[in-house]
Amino acid sequence: MKTRKTIFVLFIILGMATISTAQMDKSYIDVHGGYLDPKDTESGMLVGASLITSFDDAVDIGFGFDLFQKSYTKEAQVASTVSGDTQLTTYSTLVDYQRTVVPLYLSLKVKIPTTRSRVFGYFARASLSYQFLFSEEKNYEANISESRKYKGLGWQAGGGIFYRVGRRSTLLAEAIYNNCSVGRDVTKNSDELPLTERVNLSGLGFRFGVELAIK
Repeated sequence: MKTRKTIFVLFIILGMATISTAQMDKSYIDVHGGYLDPKDTESGMLVGASLITSFDDAVDIGFGFDLFQKSYTKEAQVASTVSGDTQLTTYSTLVDYQRTVVPLYLSLKVKIPTTRSRVFGYFARASLSYQFLFSEEKNYEANISESRKYKGLGWQAGGGIFYRVGRRSTLLAEAIYNNCSVGRDVTKNSDELPLTERVNLSGLGFRFGVELAIK
């Protein structure tokens, strides 16, 4: 547990160092939206942003976050009737779920312009991440509400295309793979063997965004 906390603190320090460096070099803000399909929870949309420092025309380093949230309901059919020419179906809500995933990441991006133009090209990205999952459940049958928090280290890899639409703005389209398993300690008594509950957030997705020069 202490090792994870140490890694998390180092991760934040690296991110803050990136922000400090960005104040001295050419820097951008990346704002994006997209879609993610995690293995152990429902798929959904995401939004995010990052602060990017450009070492040169080809290599960037950035520190950012994504916000993925999905709400869904478990229902049971309780009745079905016909009114005139209309079929009416009644459902009972059993459980309401809300999942919120927040990955913090430190990323390295390499741009590969085409031979004909430096305006259009390809890029590859690799990221080290520390991810949080906040789970909210309302069970109407048992009249129980539960909140759980999970966390864990992970990584992301992606690749896509970029197009410079102006001197200070660039459009991006990227396919991504998120690899992360988050967990929490569920041991109730000190004399029990350690028990960990895990959720696999690994999955494919995509992001569309824009980079805006701020310096």
